[in-house]
Amino acid sequence: MEKIDRKEAIKRAAALMGGVVFAPSILGVLKGCTASPGPWQPELFSSRQAAFTTAMANTILPGAAEQGVPAFIESMVKDIYTEEQREMYIDAMDTLIEKCVVETGSDFAELDEQAQFDFATIENTNAVEAGYAEGPQFFLILKELTMVGFFTSEYGATQVLRYQEIPGVYQGCIPFEDVGKTWATS
Repeated sequence: MEKIDRKEAIKRAAALMGGVVFAPSILGVLKGCTASPGPWQPELFSSRQAAFTTAMANTILPGAAEQGVPAFIESMVKDIYTEEQREMYIDAMDTLIEKCVVETGSDFAELDEQAQFDFATIENTNAVEAGYAEGPQFFLILKELTMVGFFTSEYGATQVLRYQEIPGVYQGCIPFEDVGKTWATS
């Protein structure tokens, strides 16, 4: 058993609390929120926020916008998050949008793909290094919503992950090379 000091215990407790705060992702999926391709007319996000969400989702996971992930993210924030969480999300998104303008001279959606990738990579690194000691990190929340949206979409679940509507027999220990992909169901 690993021995930890007080500082590490507090850090881990904060990480657990962060997981609780953003359990809405799980709640949303359980309520049937999934991404689906098609046109998106933002209801909560401004056009600038929608463009940022679309570009960032595609940078985090290429093809995410095509599968309807930006609409999924807005739906989660609008319909599942509490008012406090919604305000926190919007404020953090606006802060990151402005940070991008200050650091690059352009809105994130207007940058070329390499500049978007570079900015997102730095933000990801900063968020991971900050951990939950400084509270939930917006970039990690956005990244989580992108991943959940993509992999709960029909395309993500059936074309990227393995999908079997009625799984067969349980085989608890087989070489990963024999299956090649992670299962979406089972």
